[in-house]
Amino acid sequence: MPLPLTDDHRAVAEAVRSFLGGHDAGSLARQVTDDPTADTGKLWKQLADLGWLGLHLPGEFGGSDAGLPEVAVVAEELGRLVVPVPYLASVAVSAALAAKGDDELRSTWLPKFADGSVVSGLGLSGSLTSTGDTISGDVDLVVGGAGATLLALVAGDDLVLVDPGHASVSVTPTGDLDPTSKTAKVVLRETPASAVVPGAGHHASHVARALAAAEASGGARATLEAALAYAKVREQFGRPIGSFQAIKHHLADMLATSELATGVAWDAARAGADGEQARLALDVARVIAFDSYIANGQKSIQIHGGIGFTWEHDCHLFLRRAHTLRILFGEPTAALDSLAESGTAGLRRHYAVDLPPEAEDHRVAARDFVAKYTATPESERRALLVDSGYLMPHWPPPFGRGASPVEQLVIDEEFTDVEPHGLGIGAWILLTLTQHGTPEQIERWIRPGLLGDQVWCQLFSEPGAGSDAAAVSTRGVKVDGGWRVTGQKVWTSNAQNSTRGLATIRTNRDVPKHKGITTMVIDLTAPGVTVRPLREISGDSAFNEVFFEDVFVPDVDVVGAVDNGWTVARATLGNERVSIGGGKTDETYSAYALLDLAATHAPGDASVTRRVASLIAREQAFAVLNLRQVVRAVAGGDFGPEGSVTKMLIAEHTQHVGELAMHISGPAAFLGDEPVWTHYYLLGRAMTIAGGTSEINRNVIAERLLGLPREHIAN
Repeated sequence: MPLPLTDDHRAVAEAVRSFLGGHDAGSLARQVTDDPTADTGKLWKQLADLGWLGLHLPGEFGGSDAGLPEVAVVAEELGRLVVPVPYLASVAVSAALAAKGDDELRSTWLPKFADGSVVSGLGLSGSLTSTGDTISGDVDLVVGGAGATLLALVAGDDLVLVDPGHASVSVTPTGDLDPTSKTAKVVLRETPASAVVPGAGHHASHVARALAAAEASGGARATLEAALAYAKVREQFGRPIGSFQAIKHHLADMLATSELATGVAWDAARAGADGEQARLALDVARVIAFDSYIANGQKSIQIHGGIGFTWEHDCHLFLRRAHTLRILFGEPTAALDSLAESGTAGLRRHYAVDLPPEAEDHRVAARDFVAKYTATPESERRALLVDSGYLMPHWPPPFGRGASPVEQLVIDEEFTDVEPHGLGIGAWILLTLTQHGTPEQIERWIRPGLLGDQVWCQLFSEPGAGSDAAAVSTRGVKVDGGWRVTGQKVWTSNAQNSTRGLATIRTNRDVPKHKGITTMVIDLTAPGVTVRPLREISGDSAFNEVFFEDVFVPDVDVVGAVDNGWTVARATLGNERVSIGGGKTDETYSAYALLDLAATHAPGDASVTRRVASLIAREQAFAVLNLRQVVRAVAGGDFGPEGSVTKMLIAEHTQHVGELAMHISGPAAFLGDEPVWTHYYLLGRAMTIAGGTSEINRNVIAERLLGLPREHIAN
């Protein structure tokens, strides 16, 4: 999903998109690529007239008093079309002058930025020296420098303003890779400075990079949308290419990549331009956003095939811009070093959500309960949680509190000292039973399950079925008063510690496989049930085989209608848990923990530290995707694609952390000196298999989120 999460931001995005589409702004990139001297002044003036050049500036200077998040929305929309105007440069410079300039400087320049009469170039790096009142040196990459009426050059933490028309200034257009960036090389020879603004250099750099990340997120999404649209209509071998699994996986990866770019750009914009938290957010954006744009640009060409490789197609315009943004604003090596340094110093990104006034009522209630909880004997505390609905607050009454996302967040914040009582997979099974069970079943199972008197497992997977949960062979035969069940389940988590399981049983072989399934609750202590733990490569035994030999299941333990169990098995949770990771954070197996491992086994190895920092950046990006879901939920919106995408990414990320840990440990892993990391590495191989393989998850993302044709499923 794009950057905007609020109605106001969506309105800005829709206005910009409508205007750009109505004025054929997308064709300008093609015109400038073919002829770098093509005029874009008319569009620039229109952007100014609409107030978008001064959106962030104070109203007294012709602005709208908006902030970096609003400007980022505009940048994202411009990025979707590779619009060849120096928006980033001018906005970053004017933002720096507004924040750091004195009254005279602000009153002189800001109105001109707002009305578009000043077009600024911005140079972030160069070799400038000052002698008295003059500046000399070279700046090879000045974005927006070609055609600029003002040059703003970063010199340390300061910003130097220079008149490009002065005789001592040489401006040479460059940028064969991307003429649309209007980049120039600037040479100064004892050039008088129009102004030197202390502290504005850092501010301009930060804002420019944050806006560039927003533009990259727009480009990453545009390349995804173009490839997706093409995959739906382009046919090969008598079918759309989007129906082939290889293309589906490419597009699922592109969606994940786009979501990461959007998330980190959004976070960089909302974090502002000052302080450690802003730097952390921007470092992650620099590491992820630009490479995401490049990856999607490259993959879009691949999906388009030969047509995507032609000059006439727009694919290469996005790829050119993606690399240009990375070169001009990314500097990922410096960002990785900064992340590693921050991580070693213990600095972490902290998130918060603005909650509505109703949150205070929930907070009072939560605090009252915590006080009562702490005064209750330990043996009675779990029952208190169950009876109050606080054990599973998002469940509907009487089992939970029907807590809104706002109340759930408040509970997370206030319950940090309340002992968690996790239900494991039982949380999913019990809620499904509340939705599909009879009143008598609910009475028998729900409260004992919540109290922990019954432990539940899920008996779905079977030998040979793999990810096809409907390939059920375990058979149920109707007998007087119930069913006789015979068969085998496998990969059943925690079955050896469970007392009951929700099972899918084949009760009708004469109908399509999805229609002949019945769900039953099986007592795992019943005669004929055998649970055999499976030893995994890690040495653990979390999974089990479960055998049924003529096990009797009474009719009262059938959940839902006979032969309609597939509906129960696929029951989804309508009140999904909302969390921003509140409470205590365990970094035992996080990428941050690899910093200590690297300090022990690879001290001073910058390449290793940067690989660790890259994983840290991704972990922070995952947290942002979760945060975006939370913000949307608090505002009453629907869940976006972040959940499905994050589940897939985290599974693979877990493996990457373990793999890097083994690389860092080296001989120590072999010698047994790092048993925790060796175990973690081996255990991690299950992450992309258990609960649905990553390959199947990619199919699901492609078909259900992107709308690609579904795979043919044999009956």
